[in-house]
Order: sequence, then C-alpha cells, then structure tokens
Amino acid sequence: MNKNIFRLLREYRREITIFAGLFIIDRLVKMYLLNFLQESQLNSFRLNNFFELVLVWNKGVSYGLFPQQGYLGQLLIVFISLIICAWIAKFIINSDIRYRKITLILILAGATSNIIDRLIYGAVADFFHFEIASYSWYVFNIADMYIVGGLIILIYAFIYPNIKNKPLKK
Repeated sequence: MNKNIFRLLREYRREITIFAGLFIIDRLVKMYLLNFLQESQLNSFRLNNFFELVLVWNKGVSYGLFPQQGYLGQLLIVFISLIICAWIAKFIINSDIRYRKITLILILAGATSNIIDRLIYGAVADFFHFEIASYSWYVFNIADMYIVGGLIILIYAFIYPNIKNKPLKK
C-alpha cells in the first residue's frame, strides 16, 4: 500500500503542489486577517467607499444557507464536505483533462480550507465585503473565491465544449 501512495504522490506532484499552494495562501490570509481584526479590536475595517474587511462567522453552507448553531450540525457539514472532497479527489486522479483538473483543484482547496475552519472554530471565517451604493454583496473569503472560480471554469467548459479535448501535459 505504501508503494501505491508514493506512486500517486510522484505521479500527481503538480496537482498536489497547486492544491497545497492554494490551500496555504487561504490559510495564511485567514490567520493574518483574524489576528489583525481581533488584535485591533475591530468589527470591520473600511478600505474605501465600496470595500471593507469584516469578520463574519458563517455557520451555514454557501452564503450562510442552512446555518448550524450546534457542534453536531457543524460536524454533519464537515462529514458531508469530506465525502464531497473525496469524490472530487477521485475525479482529479481519474482525469487527464486540463479544465477538469484545474476546476477540481480550485474547488478542493477552497472546500478543504473551509472544512479546517469548521473543525477549529465551529464556523467559516469570512472577511471580504463589497458594497456599492445600496447594493451589498455577501461576505466571503479566498476559499470561496476558489470554489466559485472553479465553478466558473466548469460552466465555461460546458458552454465551450472544445476545451474538453485539450489534455493536460505532463
């Protein structure tokens, strides 16, 4: 079994490196912003008239849907998220198509980082808030941008299916 693990690590080192880089960037930004806002004792920090940093703990799934106040609810979200992440990892391993790997690595890195937040804090830390005139966007984090970016690539691939035929060069 160890031989299989090392073979997979060698074979997918590019994907693992990309995943690790994305994951580490999100974790470092979250740690920095958590420390900055908590040490400054700020609820929010407005950078200009349309963007602010604000700490919001998301106890639900996307956009705060289905909030889970208790620890058991958060564990349920983590459990379901881990199953989805394993499924995504399987597709990454079984795919040699560029858009699919990029899409799935982005989604996996974002989802994994948000799972770590749920395990450590019992909620996901969101920070970025855009507001233009009376329009206010949801508060989100970098992991959320990875997930949405991956989904945008996936949607683009369905609209323009010819990119599906371009294999990833190894």
